[in-house]
Amino acid sequence: MTSETLPPLPPPPPEDPGQEKADQADANNTTAKINQPAITAALSTLERLRSLQSEKEACELFASSLLSHPLGATGAASSSTSAGDAVADSATEAQKNKLEAQDPLHPRSLPGGVRDAWASLTKSSRALNVLAGEVDDMDIDKNDEILSSNTGTITASMIENELAKEKRHENEQYSLNNGQLSIACRTVALKVALERQGELTEIIDKDANNTVKILKKARKAIDDTSNDGAASSLMDSFYERLKEVKQYQSQNPGEAISNVDGLGGGQSSLQSMLLSGRKRKHGHPLADGYDIASLIANETSAVRSGEVFSPEEMFGKYLDLVPLYESEVRYMKHAFADNDGSGGGNNLSSNISYLDFLSILSKGLNTSIPEAGKLRDRRKYARFLRGMEKYLFGFLKRTSPFLNVSSEVIAPAIASFEKEWAARGGVTGWECRQAEASMVLESNKGKDDGQSANGNDEGVGIDLSKYATSADLEKAVSGDELKSELARLGLKCGGTVSDRAARLFLTKDTPLDKLPAKVFAKKGGGLKNVVPSAKKETSGSDLTEVVADRRVDIARLESIVSSLLDQVRPTLDGTRRRMERRATQTENERDQEIDEEINGTKLDDGNTNKNKTREGEGDSDDDDDEDDTPIYNPKNVPLGWDGKPIPYWLFKLHGLNHFYPCEICGNESYRGRRNFEKHFTESRHAYGMRCLGIPNTKHFHGVTKIEDAQELWSKLKTVLEGNQFDGVEEEEYEDSNGNVIKRAQYEDLARQGLL
Repeated sequence: MTSETLPPLPPPPPEDPGQEKADQADANNTTAKINQPAITAALSTLERLRSLQSEKEACELFASSLLSHPLGATGAASSSTSAGDAVADSATEAQKNKLEAQDPLHPRSLPGGVRDAWASLTKSSRALNVLAGEVDDMDIDKNDEILSSNTGTITASMIENELAKEKRHENEQYSLNNGQLSIACRTVALKVALERQGELTEIIDKDANNTVKILKKARKAIDDTSNDGAASSLMDSFYERLKEVKQYQSQNPGEAISNVDGLGGGQSSLQSMLLSGRKRKHGHPLADGYDIASLIANETSAVRSGEVFSPEEMFGKYLDLVPLYESEVRYMKHAFADNDGSGGGNNLSSNISYLDFLSILSKGLNTSIPEAGKLRDRRKYARFLRGMEKYLFGFLKRTSPFLNVSSEVIAPAIASFEKEWAARGGVTGWECRQAEASMVLESNKGKDDGQSANGNDEGVGIDLSKYATSADLEKAVSGDELKSELARLGLKCGGTVSDRAARLFLTKDTPLDKLPAKVFAKKGGGLKNVVPSAKKETSGSDLTEVVADRRVDIARLESIVSSLLDQVRPTLDGTRRRMERRATQTENERDQEIDEEINGTKLDDGNTNKNKTREGEGDSDDDDDEDDTPIYNPKNVPLGWDGKPIPYWLFKLHGLNHFYPCEICGNESYRGRRNFEKHFTESRHAYGMRCLGIPNTKHFHGVTKIEDAQELWSKLKTVLEGNQFDGVEEEEYEDSNGNVIKRAQYEDLARQGLL
């Protein structure tokens, strides 16, 4: 294509001046007759509707293509080294292109604007150089464009670089890896596309009636002017001009228009591209009416830069509960005490480790921690549960954006909890108290109506308007129900049934804030423990900001957290396994694992295998056969890091051919002397010794039989008892004459008065 400008159309032949004035007058009359505002509004509405509909279809195409091709498009065939390989590669490439052409959802078969969205996703999903610790290169192209735009001259290197970029742009590959970064970017891109598609659908449906009215008004304006030929004359001139342009383009098919205002100032197209700094795009946002590539680029770049996930979360693969553990769990001396799994015991000198904390979450909070420990740390435990709920709610929103956490996870958990608590007065892990069964109804009322002035909500608790005196209330209501209602209102619930009835009857005509302080419980009187009417929706729970002191409130929060933990169960188990691995990994092994998790493992491609075969036919065949054949391991040698048996000499060196059984550990056998010596300090052997009632001290190191351990313990007890100090036999006294005698003799002489 040349850079010459399009020559202007030949001027019309000269006409009679009088005729020209007459035509101008007719054109003015025609313009005056046509209702221009109505037609302009109709054209603007149609253009806006076309843009919205095009963007909606583009979002649907991108989402469908991403679901059909989660790893994008495969790379093109590489160059060959022989004529036969070149023919084979060309045939393979032709077959691949044919299949791509038949697939309407293939990334390279989509419209230009959707291809740009794929390009943005591919750019954000490319591998991060984690091991080298280099700065991310997201803005390399942007920096190049800024440098080129600041340069006033064009050099040969700039032209070569521009042509190379143009070639790469035309043959752009849309391949994604299987790393966690790519998975997170794909999830965010799919979320953006579907959310935008839903917004556009609502906008189109909402403006449908208004669009019809505008179009009808424009149609009426055209019909009003069609009788005198004004509209037909205007359209005839438009089609005549369009015909002239088409005729010129058919006669000059190779000409290009470069002298366009704002696109280069009369320069050539290559010079305009080099100096303008504009990004290459397959689509044209102004002509297409949409630019979903920018929407996807903004969201995926935030994921890549670490604004969405923390480093410990590994782009949504693991949970990051370290801040919550450091701020809450370590300060709960009863609920999370390190007492060998008994929970809430007496060992308050140390706390559980982070790995043990993850194990408790995996087993379940309701069964792993007894109720006594929770209630002794009730304020801290409630604050911990709210923190867990907030974090898990946000984590699910980031990793599973299409899951409605509030209605699909939290609401069923609350409904199941309230049903069970109302029936039994307790749930699994909490003592059943029938007197507290009615407390669960309070939250149901507090969700919608809030609390009334006197604390007696309609439909909640006891309706005092039915009783004239406290004696009538005492006769009609049992003592347990009175106690439950007083506890719900934060009043004292002790005393006789008459005292409870009289205390509750005070709230019939007197608001809670007007009652004397002596009728309230010591821990926070009044409405402090009542669920507020202000509903917090930040994390989906209605008790987010409540200082929950009652059993029912803490149990409800615990059920919500348990339901969220069940939803992220695979992620929680993966986090626990990762912490176990990191305890035995070196720094290099950790860095390598992080790189593999973020960028994924390299996917084998058919072309790569071909190139390896061309470089070494025999070696490649041997490697393929070795990978395909099963592992030959007749001596049951342990596998190494590469999945293959370790050398036999190393196997013998470490003594892995010997097994050492331990009866105390349940007849478990340990391979190798090192593992056998190490197991005496592990939890399994310590648990077996505790079951026998024997302390796991160094005296029993090497003892594996139960009988030997019990016999040694009996001997040690005899020795220990013999070494104990006997005051009667070994304590000595000195009389007034300086004679040293034993305690028994001294007491006998003292009783006889001989001293």
